[in-house]
Amino acid sequence: MALKAWARVTFFLFSFFLSASSQKKMPGRRKTGKNAPILSHEFVITNHGDIVSCICMVFMMGLMFQATSKVAAVFIAPQHNLTRTTNGTEELPTTYTNGPKDFCTIFFYSLAWIVVHAIIQEYVWDKVSRKLRLSKTKNTKFNDSGILLPFYFFFAAWGADIILKEGFIPHISKLWEGYPHNEMSFTLKFYFILQISFWVHCFPELYFMRAKREEIFPKIQLYIEYLLFIWAAYMLNFTHITICCLVVHYFVECINHAMRMLRISGKEDVAKTFFWVWTFLFAIARFAIIALTFMTFWYGLPRLDNAGLNVNLGNFNSPPIRLTAMAGVILMQAWLAWNFICYQIRMWREYAASTATPSKKKDNKKKSKKESEKKKKEEVVAEDSEEADAEEYDKANGSPKAVVKAKKA
Repeated sequence: MALKAWARVTFFLFSFFLSASSQKKMPGRRKTGKNAPILSHEFVITNHGDIVSCICMVFMMGLMFQATSKVAAVFIAPQHNLTRTTNGTEELPTTYTNGPKDFCTIFFYSLAWIVVHAIIQEYVWDKVSRKLRLSKTKNTKFNDSGILLPFYFFFAAWGADIILKEGFIPHISKLWEGYPHNEMSFTLKFYFILQISFWVHCFPELYFMRAKREEIFPKIQLYIEYLLFIWAAYMLNFTHITICCLVVHYFVECINHAMRMLRISGKEDVAKTFFWVWTFLFAIARFAIIALTFMTFWYGLPRLDNAGLNVNLGNFNSPPIRLTAMAGVILMQAWLAWNFICYQIRMWREYAASTATPSKKKDNKKKSKKESEKKKKEEVVAEDSEEADAEEYDKANGSPKAVVKAKKA
């Protein structure tokens, strides 16, 4: 029954997205006189939204038939569920673990993220960028932040809701108590599945969005960092501490990308307000993540009775793994702080240069005015001296003009 309900909900959502995408062409299409050859690079790039949506529909249609429903469910519904009963009658809430079938689910939802990405790009950000009339460089930056902003906001809000429902706040001890946390609720497992699938879908998006060579390496580095930390935490059963750190980080990044989009769109006054808010919250977020990590891996997990390594039970509470995880998180926060400091210094230099240029222009204008006045005075003095010399010459030679002037004087 749960699988059928999940299939209906998924089918309804994707039918809505696909019907919306079919009413209008997907982004990336260019108005050209000739159609691109089938299966060429241009054809795949311009029609990637429609192609991927058709592939997703194949998996969803497989849920409607009994012969293929089990295979399709592996790709659509979260797998590795555990169902327990008490006294053989009452069923406990279903929990989930990680396993190899998660690769199939991640694959399907990576395709789904490509469709969602194309719809958001077409119906929201392309219309906004046309009205703003941005340049190519600003347009690419605007689109990058436009995709990450709703993602960060959605997962920050959803993660905060999961934290409150799971009781991690105010009971912080639940971050390490009961480890290994190899049994997850449906929402917690689905949260991590969507997280991983989102960052996986970003790799083919570099090809679909025609990313430049100089932009590819920084983006790939960012995607690998997120995938490495989230996937390691998911497989090592450190999901409780990871979701808390991700919510804090995503909330600050949401403000950062909102500020970036406002600045690109020309709203400098509002962007400055967001900039100061982001500057203040960034430092708090770094300290909060380091404090939670240190409290969990240095104080909480070593005090448990099952401290040790047991792969069969999913217990990775050994000192080398704990220290490696803690060092990785702290070094990542230090690296983010270093980039933040460099960014702040660059912004202050740009601000100082922008404020210095108007004053220099005013000084140059004043100097030019003074120089022009001096030149005029020199020209007037030179003319007077030339007239005086001419009169003296005329008097000496006895010209009639000089005699008339002398009589009048």
